[in-house]
Amino acid sequence: MAIEDDFFLTNLELRDSTETGEVAEGLSHSSMKGMFLLTVLELAARGEPKGAVTVIHDAGDTGDRYKSLASDLAEAGWAVALPDLRGHGLTEGTRGHSNGLREVCRDIQEIQDHLAYRMPHEPKVLVGIGLGANYAATYAVDHPGVLAGLVLIAPLWKPAFVRPAAPKGFSKFFKKIGPDSVGSTGYTADALTSAAAQATAWSASELTHDQITLRAIDEAERSAREHLPKVSALNVPTLFLHGSEDSISDPGPTAAQSGSKVEVRILDGQRHHPVHDKKSAEVRAGIVSWLAGLL
Repeated sequence: MAIEDDFFLTNLELRDSTETGEVAEGLSHSSMKGMFLLTVLELAARGEPKGAVTVIHDAGDTGDRYKSLASDLAEAGWAVALPDLRGHGLTEGTRGHSNGLREVCRDIQEIQDHLAYRMPHEPKVLVGIGLGANYAATYAVDHPGVLAGLVLIAPLWKPAFVRPAAPKGFSKFFKKIGPDSVGSTGYTADALTSAAAQATAWSASELTHDQITLRAIDEAERSAREHLPKVSALNVPTLFLHGSEDSISDPGPTAAQSGSKVEVRILDGQRHHPVHDKKSAEVRAGIVSWLAGLL
């Protein structure tokens, strides 16, 4: 482990996947065949930890962009994990590619197991943003009774990713559309945030990108269809946050969520990434305050 200011950079050694997201046979790190390195930025709680929060980033996003949120959570007594999903940030893998929801949930479970090694009995919470909110919802539905809370920020009820274009002309005889064919998130910096500095940082980063593969697109749509609608019926305290000016994901379905353990906040004037918008400090404080109510 290397220390980066107060954060610890951890590489989890995970198993490779099949095309459908199952654990691959045999043991894609160059020195460890069949193994895969997933990067997680961690921050310890200030004082005795109340629990652990894992922040699951959006498509084309990276975990380290949520350091400010992590710092606020740590000050409030939460240990925080900021993973880079496969194909994102510093983690290995084809840019924007996922072998499916099974793979994503396996990776989230590995992170939870890693946190549980040091905090076996403390509550575990997932915070998901955009596509990460869909992934968090899928994990919660598939793992009932595991989580103490969910925070879903700008979930993608109808993912509008751009599918890979079919080859044209002579190339269509040699190139075929497949699971790892690359499309686009369609995200622009201005659609993510109205804060100029944050938009510039997104555009200038060498780690953010707009790539997403066909398999990842199909599975995002499946998550929106099969898992997001079930969240409000789960016996899990859930906070939905959505910017009123989100042009990437319609806040309407979020506003319609209800349930005995569901709270919905539509954030006036905020875009797709309210944690990085002009009222980010207020949004982060709201998340910390809501989590305090879980304990």
